[in-house]
Amino acid sequence: MGQAEQAIEVLREAAPLVDGEREPRLLWVLRFNLAANLSLLRRFRDAELLLPEVWTLAAGLGNRLDLGRCLWLQGQVAAGLGRGLEAEAAFRRVLAEFTDLQIAYDAALVALELSILYLEQGRTGEVRELVEAEMLWIFAAQGVAEETAKALAVFREAALQEAATAELARRLVSHLAQGRSASGLPFEP
Repeated sequence: MGQAEQAIEVLREAAPLVDGEREPRLLWVLRFNLAANLSLLRRFRDAELLLPEVWTLAAGLGNRLDLGRCLWLQGQVAAGLGRGLEAEAAFRRVLAEFTDLQIAYDAALVALELSILYLEQGRTGEVRELVEAEMLWIFAAQGVAEETAKALAVFREAALQEAATAELARRLVSHLAQGRSASGLPFEP
């Protein structure tokens, strides 16, 4: 809900109440969400310290989607710490995984985060290629809310014209991540 600081407080209060032996997935969710909220607050070093535990818990669960989310978070942290090559590799692998699982909404977010990385490096042609080659199915996916489709179409057109900016992609990530599309609020490019 856009209140990362409050979420961190609540997660820390809840931590002693979670029995990781009896409820290992609940422990993973708690630790993952703590790291994700730290990342949202741009506290990337703090989030990075939690990643080994988050990965270990996810590996113990063996859930493909949880492992994908760990890799996505690792990519976000790497991007935040200025490790572009590591972030790119993580985002590419997560995008392939979410594409394989046909998770359009999350694949769109990952593709946009990869686009931000490219756009910050002046790689507009690669963003165009990303949109053409790997995001086409997202734009056509069933079940994507109308406002989400409209917002993605704005980015798609800008990318195809090599006019997309990192700021446009960031605003779209924020729009999608905060659920504005699902609520019907229009995207303001």
